[in-house]
Amino acid sequence: MKKNSTMKEISFKEHKLIFKNIIKKHSFAKHIHEDTYMIGICLHGKGVFTLENEKNEVNEKMIFIIPPNTVHSCISYDIDGKWNFLTCFIPKDFFENIASSICSKSNYTFKEYFIKDDKLFSHLEELIRTTLLSEKLIDEEIINFITLFCEKYMTYKEKIKTIENEKFELLFKYLKEESYELKELNFYKMAEIMKMNPYYFHRIFSKTIGLTPQSFINFLRVSKATKLLKKYDSLASVAQDCGFYDQSHFTKEFKKYHGITPKNFKNIP
Repeated sequence: MKKNSTMKEISFKEHKLIFKNIIKKHSFAKHIHEDTYMIGICLHGKGVFTLENEKNEVNEKMIFIIPPNTVHSCISYDIDGKWNFLTCFIPKDFFENIASSICSKSNYTFKEYFIKDDKLFSHLEELIRTTLLSEKLIDEEIINFITLFCEKYMTYKEKIKTIENEKFELLFKYLKEESYELKELNFYKMAEIMKMNPYYFHRIFSKTIGLTPQSFINFLRVSKATKLLKKYDSLASVAQDCGFYDQSHFTKEFKKYHGITPKNFKNIP
């Protein structure tokens, strides 16, 4: 049975992001996206994009990016009867807020628009597939991808911000006091405590601590769950109180740190 193309629109803060899996040939005439960046990957087939009056061939395992206000068109071709692209449409303000966290002013350009990068390709493929299958955008993953992409493929007219002795005493003091709801904690709240731009905070926390903010939060949640398991009869109640999406998410994260499921851990004498 032939699979159908799929699309999902997800609201994130004040932004709307669109994700697509296109499984049929999809050619389009010259047009402009006024307020979004289109970023995609080719899984099967080939597309020839015309961008700024230049033709660019996109083959399997290539990434492409089309900036806002840029005239572009595409002609698609089957390769062995297959054609499959994954794309996402990211609002201009959202993308450029993240890019600006690397540079204090928005004065940057792209080194390349059509890219062969296996690591970023795999990252974006997993991100789009996971988003299309779930009902929730994993916001940290899209921020991670845009940050990595910008650091590697954008040219900044001024020096990229460096991380010099950034301290997180305010944050760790706040977390130590435990006067907050763990299920409400996210990196926006952490950035607010540190009085930082959230995207800049995300970048420097990840590089300084060695964990992304979400990985750190998941560690805190697992630590709390470990203490509650002996007190609660219901694993679902533990998962809910500690801020996991559901019991499945709780089990997955718990196994990362303890190597066994919460149920098995609970049954240890």
